[in-house]
Amino acid sequence: MMKLLLLFLGINILQSFVSGCSVLTYKHEVHIIRDLPPDASPLKLHCASKTNDLGYHILSTNQDFHWNFCENIVPNTLFFCHFWWESKEIAFDVFNAKWTGQTKSKYYWVIKSDGIYYYDDFAQKSEIKRYDWKNVK
Repeated sequence: MMKLLLLFLGINILQSFVSGCSVLTYKHEVHIIRDLPPDASPLKLHCASKTNDLGYHILSTNQDFHWNFCENIVPNTLFFCHFWWESKEIAFDVFNAKWTGQTKSKYYWVIKSDGIYYYDDFAQKSEIKRYDWKNVK
């Protein structure tokens, strides 16, 4: 029994060196893609989790801001982003480990002039509109 435990721990440590994640967690990648008209104002965004502030970023036409991470062993990993574009803004969760079926690896949020679209590399391979912009007064 002790040999099996040591073997499991050894494999877990090796896996964490290779992928950065343990065998008990998944590695994920979130992409924010600016698909606004070429002559439109830049897109400003700020993304963070409870423990990682990814900072403020400005994206011009077709730029892709992305990051990867390993979810926590306790499924409570959450990343949110706040977006500003012209006189509009919106904030929402871009990753939440509590969403059903978070074994996918890549998540794509496409920012367009009529709203925010989503697709992934697993089940939702075509863009679906998830959010409308909110006007700032």
